[in-house]
Amino acid sequence: MVTARQTRASLAVCAILVLSGCSSTSNPPPPPPPGHITPNTQGWWRDKVFYEVFVRSFADSNGDGIGDLQGLTAHLDALNDGDAGTGNDLGVDALWLMPINPSPSYHGYDVTDYRGVNPAYGSLADLNALVAAAHRRGVKVILDMVLNHSSRQHPWFINSQADPTAEHRTWYVWRPDDPGWRQPFGSGRTWWPLNGAYYYGVFGSSMPDLNLTNSSVETELVDSMKFWLDGGVDGFRLDAVRYFVENAADAGQQEQPETHAFLKRIRAKLQADYPDALLVAEAWAPIDIAETYYGDGDEVQLGFSFDLADAIKTSVSAGDASGILSTLAHLDAALAGKDRGYDAPFLSNHDQARVMRTLGGDAAAARVSAALLLALPGTPFIYYGEELGMQGGAASDDRNKRTPYRWDSSTGHGFTTGSPWFDAAEAPGVDLVTEQADPGSLWTLYRNLIALRHAQTPLSKGASTLPSLSGAPAGVLAVLREDAGKRVLFAANVGTAASGSFSVPISGTPTVLLSEGLPGPPTAGSGSLTIPGLAARGFVYLSL
Repeated sequence: MVTARQTRASLAVCAILVLSGCSSTSNPPPPPPPGHITPNTQGWWRDKVFYEVFVRSFADSNGDGIGDLQGLTAHLDALNDGDAGTGNDLGVDALWLMPINPSPSYHGYDVTDYRGVNPAYGSLADLNALVAAAHRRGVKVILDMVLNHSSRQHPWFINSQADPTAEHRTWYVWRPDDPGWRQPFGSGRTWWPLNGAYYYGVFGSSMPDLNLTNSSVETELVDSMKFWLDGGVDGFRLDAVRYFVENAADAGQQEQPETHAFLKRIRAKLQADYPDALLVAEAWAPIDIAETYYGDGDEVQLGFSFDLADAIKTSVSAGDASGILSTLAHLDAALAGKDRGYDAPFLSNHDQARVMRTLGGDAAAARVSAALLLALPGTPFIYYGEELGMQGGAASDDRNKRTPYRWDSSTGHGFTTGSPWFDAAEAPGVDLVTEQADPGSLWTLYRNLIALRHAQTPLSKGASTLPSLSGAPAGVLAVLREDAGKRVLFAANVGTAASGSFSVPISGTPTVLLSEGLPGPPTAGSGSLTIPGLAARGFVYLSL
């Protein structure tokens, strides 16, 4: 059991309640209520918490100002030390590494070698050592795989541009004229002139799109993925899946049938030899589009929930839970008959302003957002530094979203003994050393929430229901999680005013597992559970 921790008076108080009850063959549980969504609990990722890492910004081992694989390996104990009894680590179960391949850019999303390691990060041996060290701690590792496009400096493209008869010409998309297509997500051009012809690059001239309808390209990319799986990697995050195949202007540049066919083929080819390999789709789109990449259970196993991330931040900022509730209901409907566990909730990532910046630096809002993230169904992802409350820089340049991790308050932040490759100011006290020593810190809350999720199977892989509430203001929501006869009720107030008492139509004897802002004990009776008013932006996990 995770007990309530001391909290700062300036922060909102939160609460977590877990509902536990056992069934037997003589007293079977009642049938699921309408709207009850049962996830597929298969797959090693179902009860994991993922942590997204930009290697360049995590830990520098040699003082050159650039994070590297040896630095990450040396700091694995801060993420998970393999000992559940220490309490000194965050407790995450899996790492997603942003691109580690050779690339001419700082971000790595223009790859020049799909089977190599960026020399700024180290060597293949360093990556193998990282994976082995992570596995010893029970931590899985997935890599970013950029299948949509390569770098313009990739040897394949250099050969492709030579002339129309070049060996790799058909590995990219060429035509003799510019049809004038504009980006499906913006107004930029997509066809680029070179040597008397035009090549297609939806993300820019430096990143030409690979021709994923070419069987030779598919074979090479699948073999590259198998290369990493052979080395012990556990799966891949697939970048930009919406744009894999393009057929025509406008909508014809996204969500094409050939894209889904391609995903089905690579899933089948990988699973034939690596049945536990995970594929996570970045389909930055509304729910009804993002869920299509589940296919018939034969495309990807997880898809990021961009609508839910937006709903959490918007609802918490506005103090109105209706956006979260409607989005969860929409997810339930979109995934009905499929797998509710397909959802991969998150708060922010490397392409977005950090959640703490989006919330205006409001610590209480960040705390209730974290509680929401780790109470909801699906497989949650945490962006590195999010657990500290890092805001990154204010400018729109993406580097401001990917600044070095704050290990301590020293000049180099404990990240490097040299000068960081890029930097931005953070508020005093936003660093790991300071927050580990503070029982009321955001880091401590994240650690406790992750530990609670691990300890309570309803939270990690249970079914979910949105119970009706009586007497609750617009800022309050509740989610009931159930697994193997155990029940956990999560309730939160995202509003800026105290909620007042409200009731949930659930019987049981409640036990508070973790809470902020609960002024008194909940009481059960007459087929309902009454929860005392939650303080502004408070939450509670209850066991019934």
